[in-house]
Amino acid sequence: MRRIRQGDDVIVIAGRDKGRRGTVERVQDDGRLIVGNV
Repeated sequence: MRRIRQGDDVIVIAGRDKGRRGTVERVQDDGRLIVGNV
């Protein structure tokens, strides 16, 4: 069961884009997310 789904609004918590907000465009099989507007 995945808690984060496509279309959810998220906040980046690590990396160079930390603190930015975006919308999940795609969830990959390995658990990584593609976030738009980041």
